[in-house]
Amino acid sequence: MGKIAAPPKSEKDRSERWLLTYADLITLLMVFFVVLYSMSAIDVHKFDEMAKAMNIAFTGTGGNSGVLDGGRSIIPGESVEKQRLEMQNTERRVRKVIAKKSLEDKISTQVGERGLIISIKDTVLFLPGQVDLAPAARELITSVAAILAKLPNAIRIEGHTDDEPIHTERFYSNWELSTARATNVVQCFIRDGIAPARLSAAGYGEYRPMVPNTTPRNRALNRRVDIVLVSNEASKYESGGLRPELSKEEMKAESQVDSMALDTAGATGTESGKKSEDEDPDEF
Repeated sequence: MGKIAAPPKSEKDRSERWLLTYADLITLLMVFFVVLYSMSAIDVHKFDEMAKAMNIAFTGTGGNSGVLDGGRSIIPGESVEKQRLEMQNTERRVRKVIAKKSLEDKISTQVGERGLIISIKDTVLFLPGQVDLAPAARELITSVAAILAKLPNAIRIEGHTDDEPIHTERFYSNWELSTARATNVVQCFIRDGIAPARLSAAGYGEYRPMVPNTTPRNRALNRRVDIVLVSNEASKYESGGLRPELSKEEMKAESQVDSMALDTAGATGTESGKKSEDEDPDEF
């Protein structure tokens, strides 16, 4: 018997293969527009936090940045850089005053995360164990106050001592001594025209030394008063939220916003309370 011929292979229909490419193209376009939509719907709060974290990571400092906050830069980090330059410019002006009075070996300055720190040895301002400013010290404080008054930042005065105990009729410990010295510098700043709302005083006694209290020289370095021009970022953590005084218009606007927020919260609370009364507790 002869071999049976195999049926001829049917040729595949390739006339609609273009639909595969077309479907892939449509899918890619859909994904593309979904990505564009997701990028346009930015969570401003999360974006702000991310920008702050990146500023800290790349510059070592924090800073405010936002798109919707009035008075702040749209470009993340620009406000931080501007404040840093202001602090450095202020430091240069203070250094000129220090050089003019030949106090380079007794007064140091530093710009850091907290802001501009001016450290003054106690011998420049006070007699041993005393808290009243000497006349020359008042002139120095007045010169520094004239520079700091041009900036809106909060100013923190910090008193420090060494670890040598003190016990007199007026001061029971180094806490009282350091606090009284800081307070007297604050009073001097107020007399020189700086708004009291910008000022705060703190006494740390011997518990925040610059160097270990192991030698007379080190103890002399630790006996100091620090004048801190607080950065905007650090001001958030100041007690009471220190900030420049608001104008009457700004205070009125803030009070209106607070009132609206309270009214909204009250209405929401009333509605949620009514809803909870209507709900069946057994459902939970």
